Amino acid sequence: MTRTAPAADGATLSHPVSRCPHLARLTADFDAHDPHLSPDLALRVHRAIRTTTPVAHSRAHGGTWIVSRYHDVRAVLADHETFSSASGVFFPRAPGTPRFAPLEYDPPEQTRFRTAMKPPFLLSRVRDLHGALADLVRAHLTPMAERGHGDLVAELAVPLPLAVVGLAVGFTERAQHSIRELTSNTWARMPKDDGPGGFWPAFAALFDSEIRRARERSGDDYLSTLVRSPFDGRPVRDEELHVMLVAYAIAGHETSMNTLAHLLWQLGSRPGLQSALRRDPSLVPAAVEEALRLWTPVDHGTRVTTRPVVLGDTEIPAGARVVLLTGAANRDPEVFPDPDTFRLDRGVNRHLTFGHGIHFCLGAHLARAEFAQVLRELHRHPVFTLTDEPTRYFENGRHICLDRLPVRFASGGEG
Repeated sequence: MTRTAPAADGATLSHPVSRCPHLARLTADFDAHDPHLSPDLALRVHRAIRTTTPVAHSRAHGGTWIVSRYHDVRAVLADHETFSSASGVFFPRAPGTPRFAPLEYDPPEQTRFRTAMKPPFLLSRVRDLHGALADLVRAHLTPMAERGHGDLVAELAVPLPLAVVGLAVGFTERAQHSIRELTSNTWARMPKDDGPGGFWPAFAALFDSEIRRARERSGDDYLSTLVRSPFDGRPVRDEELHVMLVAYAIAGHETSMNTLAHLLWQLGSRPGLQSALRRDPSLVPAAVEEALRLWTPVDHGTRVTTRPVVLGDTEIPAGARVVLLTGAANRDPEVFPDPDTFRLDRGVNRHLTFGHGIHFCLGAHLARAEFAQVLRELHRHPVFTLTDEPTRYFENGRHICLDRLPVRFASGGEG
């Protein structure tokens, strides 16, 4: 695993090419799983591809097509009939790995899964959770603020999203405590193993336990409803529950964990930004959207073409694996002026972090509410500053994580 300490403002680094022998190689043949590709190098590779060859071909993993400009990425996401998800968006992957619902399915299966999975994330339901969400944020943040120091990754960015998805879906505390470790193991093994035996059985066993609990002791959580709901006119099967629960478990915590960590990193690096948000709380939504754009928590996804298609000036054949560089699209200067800077005055933020089209993120409302609540709760405590820089790294070549965020809260009148 390659790790790198980044610049605090999130801007693309500008070392000369001679000091980075991998830049030209990865620009010519992009490979998200290359051991030398760090998040900061990925920013430079993204920029080079987007500038020189917006629809590029790479020889990595048997040949892939790389799409990097905003309008091209958005067009692919909008055309699910041409760019299919049914071969899996996580690539490469161990043969036999189950697909994750609904993202790795096409209609009509995608529609059935999405309909079953969306109720806990509807805006009305998220509004109902506001009080409980505020209590969770307060319970995780207050002890650190009162102590005067802590690690905002270990004590907030990791456990809070797990608790929130538990609140929304109904995962037990035991499951919440297991999901992070199981996810990391899955991402470490899925791209290179010759089968899912090293990661999927442990997840399946956890889900079987959760399903059994929900069926035997019905509660008011959504999982208790889901296991009793009809699916395509018949009782839902355990294997269908598995591919829904793995999406709830992984997507429900990892993207929120990584976005929240990057947002807190930015705030800790720029105490003046904290002060600006305190002076004008109406800027909180802008801060949330800018964090989602600038540090795209899922750097890329893939699709497979169902027919020959022309994208820009490039013809892509049928059956081709297409890699969508969402992180590059979210920094496209044609759409986002001054794209490498965190700005609260950006206005309408058309980032693609939540996707676009039929696969738009189910949890977008909940994630936004979670991040905003963290910012509001921070306003009740002194300003905090970083005491050491974090290290950023990729999980599964696409999820950008921070290892830690050690901070100190100002005392007395310092804030």
